[in-house]
Amino acid sequence: MSKIWSFIILISIIIAFLTGKPDIITSSVMSESKTAVENIIYLIGMMCFWSGIFKIFENTSLLDKLSNKINKVVLKFFNKKELTEEAQKSMALNITSNILGLGNAATIHGIKTIEAMASVNKSETPSNNMTKFVLINTASLQLIPTNMIALRTLYGSSNPANILIPVWIVTIISLTVGLISISILNKIIK
Repeated sequence: MSKIWSFIILISIIIAFLTGKPDIITSSVMSESKTAVENIIYLIGMMCFWSGIFKIFENTSLLDKLSNKINKVVLKFFNKKELTEEAQKSMALNITSNILGLGNAATIHGIKTIEAMASVNKSETPSNNMTKFVLINTASLQLIPTNMIALRTLYGSSNPANILIPVWIVTIISLTVGLISISILNKIIK
């Protein structure tokens, strides 16, 4: 991916010089860098807030109940013999975080899940469970896309939450297609 971005940046610089407008590159870099830093500062506050709320939920039975219900559905896609109790718990927390739109809170649980799965995996190649988990984590269903709503609020959307239904549709489709695809690929590779 870094090669692709490097290529795009290099082509942009070459075109700017060939068209006699290298000042556009300089001014764009400066203005967009400022915008990026402002967005990060704005989002950090929101992420801290939701991570704190999620941490409170972690210390209550509410999150455990929700995670257990999610696990009943999600574990049907996995080979349970290869999942430790630790992997199941961190997987449930990861998927719950993603469903609630708290991707940054989900990351830590995702790493713990992969580490727990890797400890059972006897091969250098990722197991079917590992690939399915990465897919579910990446193409996760989001009930409340908090980051996107925050960005839409930042940029002055009159109704930042009106993306809920399209997000639900897209994430359900991407998750379904992904699970079907990975099941087929895992059978072909075996």
